[in-house]
Amino acid sequence: MKTVAPSLLAIPRSWDQGAPDRLPPSHKVFALRDLPLGEVRAVGFDMDYTLARYRSPEIDALAFTKSLRFLVREKDYPVWLLEAHFDPAFAVRGLILDGDHGNLLKLAADRQVVRAAHGRRMLSTAEVEALYGRKRLAVSTPGFRSIDTLFEISECGLYAQLVEALDAGKLPGKDYPALFHDVRWAIDTAHRQGDMKAEILTHRDFFIPKDPQLGPALERLRRGGKKVFLLTNSEWTFTHGVMSHMLDGQSDTCPAWTDYFDLIVVQSRKPGFYTEGTEPVPVPGHPHAYVGGNSAWLEERLGASGEDILYVGDHIYGDVLRSKKTASWRTMLLVPELERELELLEQKSGELREVIRLESMRRRALRKASALRDQAAGQKARRHVLAPKASPEALAALDHEIAGLLREADEQTRRAEDHAREVALLNHTVEAAFSPLWGPMFRDGYEQTRFADQIQQYACAYSGRISNFYFVDPNATLYAPLPTLPHERV
Repeated sequence: MKTVAPSLLAIPRSWDQGAPDRLPPSHKVFALRDLPLGEVRAVGFDMDYTLARYRSPEIDALAFTKSLRFLVREKDYPVWLLEAHFDPAFAVRGLILDGDHGNLLKLAADRQVVRAAHGRRMLSTAEVEALYGRKRLAVSTPGFRSIDTLFEISECGLYAQLVEALDAGKLPGKDYPALFHDVRWAIDTAHRQGDMKAEILTHRDFFIPKDPQLGPALERLRRGGKKVFLLTNSEWTFTHGVMSHMLDGQSDTCPAWTDYFDLIVVQSRKPGFYTEGTEPVPVPGHPHAYVGGNSAWLEERLGASGEDILYVGDHIYGDVLRSKKTASWRTMLLVPELERELELLEQKSGELREVIRLESMRRRALRKASALRDQAAGQKARRHVLAPKASPEALAALDHEIAGLLREADEQTRRAEDHAREVALLNHTVEAAFSPLWGPMFRDGYEQTRFADQIQQYACAYSGRISNFYFVDPNATLYAPLPTLPHERV
């Protein structure tokens, strides 16, 4: 049975009533290791889901629909599939697609499966154990796909619905791996094709909400002496359309969006940008904008390298892991879903407090039951030694005492079981608020997820939106929480 370990539980902000810093959690940049911004000379940003926050689930539904059309038109899937609808509640970021078995997985930090769905049906604990046991999955191998960005949420829903159609015998000649590769192709094609991007730009007021604090945040970084650059895989036309919508006319000192950046790189082809890259090609009419390039060239242009550079993106692999491991840049992960998770932690703070209280009582009852059974065992051993020479009355008294100890131990065990059931019920209620199927992104019961573990390994910091930089001194140090061992939390 899953339980929440109090020493590991994420504590809602409202619990910390004595802290002098009252900045709302949704406005914070959370450091995972000390981040001395005064040593950073250049700050770079991805665009999609980083500088630009697309409206979800509407944009996911658009990708879902266009991908289905490609499958029907180009891969001869049945026309009736066009009637399928995107389910925004089905998947969350951080999951893993298992293309060999038609499953979607949630992994703990140790890469063991903690939840799974076949198609859209959640598997029982017994089914998960039968399929995956306690193996640590090598999810970087062929057949698996990490759902690392919000753009890939629609991929999960599409694959799950096709798996259900296959299981119902409606897709003859296909198997799970074929569906896996076809869906991957369709999603990629939908995002590469100009018609989806054209539709986004045509309806940019709907698909791309503006953040009035974005421009001031970028300006504060520049006033703090930082060079600011944009590094995106999107092509120039789309980048210009999105960024002009976001930033044009927002500031007298930066009338055009390009004025906020010292260097702009489009079609960067991350993660290859950090290794071989391509030859940079200037964008006509824009002296600081280039197509392609590589990290060594970018560092030379900026006059900064390695830990002089902080790069911010939403993709754990292409933006954070590769830039840190290959180029040694400092990294920050943008997690747009973080604001909702923080809000739910606040809303569920009462239930979380009760979980901790009940879990503490459960553990105390188990400790008492163990001690009582040990005392009973000791008295049984004593009775065995005394039996040849003690009176019947003395032995009867010992028997009575032993029986009492065991009754009390059983009562403590029953209390622990009652508390465990209450904890499980509350835990289910809290987790269902985040996602009825998958629970929170960062935890499953007391375990951190693979997604949370990756953030801690590779990101220096994380936050919910870029405009939170407005609340940060560009030359201050962001301090990580003090790491502690269990004995230091006693």
